[in-house]
Amino acid sequence: MKKSYGPCRPLIFFLLMMGMLSFAGAGENISFSEEGGKVLLESDRVRFEFDQKMTVRVYNKTGSRLSSLISPAAPGYYLVINGVAVKDFALDRQKTVMADVNSAAGSGKKLQMRGYAKGPLGALIEKELTLELYDKYANAGLITVRYKNINKTPGLTIEKEVDASFRLDASLVNERYGKHDFWLLQGGSYRSRPDWIMPVTDTLSFENYMGKDEEAGNSGGGLPVLDVWNPEGGLFIGSIRNKPTLISLPVKTDPAGYLNIGIEYKRKAAFGDEPYQAIPTVIGVHRGDYYNGLSTYAAIMADRGLKMLELDPADPVYDADWCGWGLGPDFTQQQMIGMIPTLEKYHFNTVTVDDGWFESYGDFVLKSSIFPGGDADVAKFTATFHEKGFPVKLWLTPAVGGAILMKEHPEWFIRDKNGEMVTVDRFGVRRTAAFLCPTLPEVHNYYREMVNLTLGKWGFDGYKMDFEIINAMGECYAEDHGHASPEESFEGMPQLFKVISDESRKIKPGAILEICPCGMFPSFYKMPYYNQSVASDPTNTWQIRHRGKTLKALMGPRAAYYGDHVERFYSKNNFASMVGVGGIPGTKFVAVETDDGFLGKKYPVWLDPERQKNFELWLGVYKDNRLSSGEYLNLYDIAYDKPEAHVIRKDGTLYYAFYADAWDGDVEFRGLGAGDYKIFDYVHNRDLGVTRAGGKLKLKFTNYLLVKAVPVSN
Repeated sequence: MKKSYGPCRPLIFFLLMMGMLSFAGAGENISFSEEGGKVLLESDRVRFEFDQKMTVRVYNKTGSRLSSLISPAAPGYYLVINGVAVKDFALDRQKTVMADVNSAAGSGKKLQMRGYAKGPLGALIEKELTLELYDKYANAGLITVRYKNINKTPGLTIEKEVDASFRLDASLVNERYGKHDFWLLQGGSYRSRPDWIMPVTDTLSFENYMGKDEEAGNSGGGLPVLDVWNPEGGLFIGSIRNKPTLISLPVKTDPAGYLNIGIEYKRKAAFGDEPYQAIPTVIGVHRGDYYNGLSTYAAIMADRGLKMLELDPADPVYDADWCGWGLGPDFTQQQMIGMIPTLEKYHFNTVTVDDGWFESYGDFVLKSSIFPGGDADVAKFTATFHEKGFPVKLWLTPAVGGAILMKEHPEWFIRDKNGEMVTVDRFGVRRTAAFLCPTLPEVHNYYREMVNLTLGKWGFDGYKMDFEIINAMGECYAEDHGHASPEESFEGMPQLFKVISDESRKIKPGAILEICPCGMFPSFYKMPYYNQSVASDPTNTWQIRHRGKTLKALMGPRAAYYGDHVERFYSKNNFASMVGVGGIPGTKFVAVETDDGFLGKKYPVWLDPERQKNFELWLGVYKDNRLSSGEYLNLYDIAYDKPEAHVIRKDGTLYYAFYADAWDGDVEFRGLGAGDYKIFDYVHNRDLGVTRAGGKLKLKFTNYLLVKAVPVSN
């Protein structure tokens, strides 16, 4: 028998007499009920179901249809104490509380439950789980858990916190599927640079550790989220703490074929008189692909203080960019200035001064061989580009100090457990430099002065902040830094980027702030502090496209997404992937013929006659349409809809991009309004036919097809 307590009426059980009152009108579309001894909290999109052991199942709701990927119901949240997994909690039904809630996220409802389990050494452990559902994002629940050592048993140590741990089975939602018939988004950062989304295989295994790993050479950072989906729906989990945390998000196919996901926080914490507060997490569901899960996550995090920068479509952050890296670190002013006529010809409107302009890596001292006149020389250099209408970005690696700074201020650097500076060569960078502690006020002031020097006195217009080693910071054991925990340096890394962002935009409101983590999944916690994301050393066109979709899900549908240097793995089709997903074209070409250029034959950069034609075509297409400033619409599942499709809405027009090795068949045009539409290939200037909403058109193409839908006048 199901007992329903209605969408507006708060339920208070045993604690009614304790004065816990509701806020009228909160959570209009959210209800609490009991069914078969289970406790339910649900919206019209998701249902959370808890049994008497506090195990949880999460259901995707579509009308009256319920579906869950979780099998069986799982403890979900528990601790490992003294080597023992304490997970068998018995729900105390008399202490279950339902109340209205109002917060930065708006109105909702809160369910609070308590349960008890036996722990090591005769301890009695209480788990207090609070679930919040909000009208604003009715497909996701926010969960906090607090544990207490009720009888204050001595000698207990928490070794691991486990959150949102589930075993998934795709056959539960469709018997035709195998157990792990899913696609996956994983947010770990690896030097091997795997795809960010991928089909799940029977050997899939990722640890997705968010911290640095010196032994593996991984630089850490990334996105603390996992999203799993198929055509029947998706499930996502993640940390919603407003600062990075040294957690892992392991995902693995087990020998029985099930996909196991979760969040783990390995640590050593004494568990005595004080309660233990677990990290806040989210569990959500969605229809369609992972974009919908990530956009919900981004909305939740914005309400928790991590809001992305707003952009104007006219901002130069959307302009096609030429980078001087093709000239190498020993470029000359004359070489770069000499590129201006060629850049004007091909419609490149911003310029980047790359690695090599300094005397020593990590120090802000101009290289005398490039700028012999010092400050006045570099200011004249940037002014020359400004006279021609080109904003200029400057390459740097924040949080890294070079030989000069290491000598002048050794007290600013993080220290390892042995008290030694943590040098960049531990992560494969063969330079003399070490990591600065990003929490120190002195380091913040140093970067404020750097911004005033480079953007103010020197005249640059923004930065290319580069290298995977800045995706996260290691733990700091410097005794004189006053850290409450060595993790503070890791947690505080984004704040250094906030300092750079705030100071840059104060001096130049239109500053271009690019962060390139060199193939790593970028740290989500730094995203609010820059305005140009980047494909970041893609190895194929698929990475250009799915990284663009991912970053627009997290940073907003109008996020500026730079496709990186087209020469990274040059082919005629690279520009099609940049332009079609709403990306910004980029290059490091040189206009003078060379045998192999600075970068060698791996990345040939000479703009030979064949490439000239390709650049003329695609930079002209980009100039005419500038889709990067349009709005990405998630109308197609990138994994399951064929052909692969992306849609940009710009000035009321829908632009479609289709990709396949070869396609000859019907294509559905989603998102159209009423009436007929002419489908026009805007790259090759040809009409392809007429269709309407819900209709299909037979199309044939190889590799790509970029079209727009133009209303047919009656």
